[in-house]
Amino acid sequence: MFEQALKRALTHSTKYMPKYSEQEQNKFELYVELVSVDVAENKSEEGKKSVVSVVIEEFGLPNTYPVATMWYHKVIAVDKNLVGTVAKDLLDDMDARWCNYIKSSVGGCPKEKFYPQL
Repeated sequence: MFEQALKRALTHSTKYMPKYSEQEQNKFELYVELVSVDVAENKSEEGKKSVVSVVIEEFGLPNTYPVATMWYHKVIAVDKNLVGTVAKDLLDDMDARWCNYIKSSVGGCPKEKFYPQL
């Protein structure tokens, strides 16, 4: 569910586009890996809450040697009823982390939404 919610949030994003879209040819590329685990304590709770590990790597600028650099890794608790909100918050958190990453925490970046925060 979270993957689908994130894809929907990305379709409304003005900053991010799928890798294979026409507008994104020869642009800066990010790789996103999601791994989710259901955290149900019993059968009746299955599918209601999970944790998602989000890893994002950048591969450098177009026409450069592609070396993966991980700049984002967080584990996020996702409630089934809030999955869309958490996906949108993840995009905001990514923006804040990217700002901190490229500015080396000089300041002027938005606050990250998920722990750990820089």
